[in-house]
Amino acid sequence: MIWSFAALCAVVAVGARGPVVLRRAARVCGSAPRTMLALWVAATAAWVLSCAALLALLAAELLGPAVKGVLAACIDVLQALERNHAGWGIGAGAALAVVALLRLLWTAARQGRAGLSWRRTHHSGLLARAQRRRLHDQPVWLLDTAAPDAYCVPGSRGGVVITRGALDMLTDAQARAVLAHEQAHLRGRHHLIVGWVRLLDRAFPGVPLFRAAAQDVPVLVEWAADDRAVRAAGMHPLVHALGSLAQAAPAGAPQTLSIGGACPVERVRRQVRRPAGCRPWRGRVLVAATSVAVTLPLVLTLTSALAAVLIPHCQCAG
Repeated sequence: MIWSFAALCAVVAVGARGPVVLRRAARVCGSAPRTMLALWVAATAAWVLSCAALLALLAAELLGPAVKGVLAACIDVLQALERNHAGWGIGAGAALAVVALLRLLWTAARQGRAGLSWRRTHHSGLLARAQRRRLHDQPVWLLDTAAPDAYCVPGSRGGVVITRGALDMLTDAQARAVLAHEQAHLRGRHHLIVGWVRLLDRAFPGVPLFRAAAQDVPVLVEWAADDRAVRAAGMHPLVHALGSLAQAAPAGAPQTLSIGGACPVERVRRQVRRPAGCRPWRGRVLVAATSVAVTLPLVLTLTSALAAVLIPHCQCAG
């Protein structure tokens, strides 16, 4: 029981103070965006799994080790309620788990249906108005419009979309940087990461960890794509491309990742004024400590599950 209580405390602590720990790790040593993305995903996934496992442990403690039918489980709950009036907590926990699961599934279904519908509609529009071209050895959708814009659409029928207005404005090196930026989004499957944190924030808007993840992760994926573009085309072409496309109208859909995403001014400042960071060994230690901190709820939950299984077995063997 002590392990379950410790896991519950860790879940509450990470849910409330996890964003502070993650943001401090990024600020102290200037951790790479890819590293911070991994930490945010690990923190949110561990939190969700810990909550589900704790509720499963609670149900297991109520039902006992024997395999019972649904009717027997209901009778046990009613007997617990009648005997010592302690079953209300278990009943409330079960109801909360059902409501949370239904809300998560309902939100995921709505988000997935909206994304699929948008991608189909957008692909039909590309087939009608865009041309398939190869720019700098990369396949793109070329839109013959004057508005400068560039973005990517995930999926087998999507890809990088760039307008004629953007190509007229950019030099070859800048266009290469923009294409590398968008390809980094597709190869890194950034839309899945952004979709994951937005799903959790929409399903459970009261959790500070999810709210902070929905704010920070979309910025981090742009930073990660910028770093990839710098490695492919250099810093100056990317910075000038960001400045040229800063006034570009965003694609306006949650299923796109645009070159004008996040804050272009902050992204330019980040490339020009690279943080000095800290010593490599200190950065690795800080990342490891942050990983342990944000996944502690899951570790304690698994420990609690093992204790629930092993301790009765050891007592019986003795």
